[in-house]
Amino acid sequence: MKYLGLPRRPGRRRTATAASVLLLPLTLSSLSVLTACSDDDDTATPPVASPAATASGARCETDPPAPDRGADAAPAATGAYTLESGDEAAPRKTRFKAKKDDESALLVSGSGKLSTRDSSLGKRGDTSSVDASGGHGLNAAALARDGGELSLSGGRFITKGKGATAVFASGKGARATLSANSVRTKGASARGVMASYGGRLDLTYTEIDTAGAQAAPVATGPGGAKVTLSGGTMTSAGCGSPGVQTSGDVSVTGTLFDLANSEAFTVESGGSLSLKDVRATAAAGGVVLRGGDETSFSMSDGSIQAAEGDIFSVEQAVADIKVTGGAELKTKDGVLLRVRDKGVATFAADNERLNGDVIVSNGSAVLDLSGSTTLDGAVAGATMTLGARAKWSVSGDSWVKGLELGSGARVSDVIDGNGYSVTYDRATSPGLGGKTYRLNGGGTLRPGKS
Repeated sequence: MKYLGLPRRPGRRRTATAASVLLLPLTLSSLSVLTACSDDDDTATPPVASPAATASGARCETDPPAPDRGADAAPAATGAYTLESGDEAAPRKTRFKAKKDDESALLVSGSGKLSTRDSSLGKRGDTSSVDASGGHGLNAAALARDGGELSLSGGRFITKGKGATAVFASGKGARATLSANSVRTKGASARGVMASYGGRLDLTYTEIDTAGAQAAPVATGPGGAKVTLSGGTMTSAGCGSPGVQTSGDVSVTGTLFDLANSEAFTVESGGSLSLKDVRATAAAGGVVLRGGDETSFSMSDGSIQAAEGDIFSVEQAVADIKVTGGAELKTKDGVLLRVRDKGVATFAADNERLNGDVIVSNGSAVLDLSGSTTLDGAVAGATMTLGARAKWSVSGDSWVKGLELGSGARVSDVIDGNGYSVTYDRATSPGLGGKTYRLNGGGTLRPGKS
């Protein structure tokens, strides 16, 4: 085995404070001061941006993942330490480091399997191709590819450079397992951990902090991947750096997220994201589901709180959204779900308390509210199904493409008008019989052109 010299001792981690804040009850006021950064020079201290500029996406739009050009396009990879076959157990507290552009500190491929405990990774240097970094892990500090396996328990991983993701698993059979690690990256497109083309990541109680633009703490690239995440804290400071950005399959349990200049989560075309007991605060929205293919998002318990922006935004994608278990969803501007750019959304909530409007500007949406779910908001352009115990408290004049009530339910049981008018499409709401109804608290439900 080849062991490298000691890297420079890192300074104090700025994530210590962020982690302690996340353990307190989450409040929107904690995001009152936002920062922004430049894609060109994101290693400098981020300048201050106004909340409006951040929420608009003018400075902090999340870029799509690297294009899928096929696994055969993988560039040649080099590592300061490489393992292509056999099982190796590196001594505890081994130090791996690399300073050359495009070079990994640790590269495991083929039938190679490496395990190490309380070891450190140090990586400096830029990638020659952001696409190759996001697609195949070029310039990552630790890279498992094409069947290689990494097991990293404890230790600190620090990178600085464009495309310098800390840990990457790329290719069928490639796998990285992390537990109780501390990860810090600083550089554009330098994600915390990432997988692509059938790679797999499993993380337990890992702390990840990214500072660059387009640097999600957890990401999957093209070609499909699977990630499981349990416990830990994830923070990002850079523009367009959601806590998770995925076009693969990601499951998260009991993790805390704090995103200073991004939406909380982005699900790309073909991706799925499942959250259980997850809490997230974000500056510019909750969950974005986008792309020309199917996407899915599910959430049980936990919370998403956004200082600005929509809680759910569906753009072009065919999105399946499920919320259960008393999940808390809050945003200052009051939009719960927005569908645009020919998006198609199915939104199901069971035993939830929902606040915010539903706006379909170019596309379609079906809302299925079951159990004791309540919705306080206006609806424009969606189709709604209200279970017998559900309740819609109308907060503004609304129109729905279709309205269906649960078995045995009456309009007066499930809709409080609060003085507003609701228009429904007669042809797609046969159960209402084309009638006009007076609503509790004033207002009417009547047929008309939507």
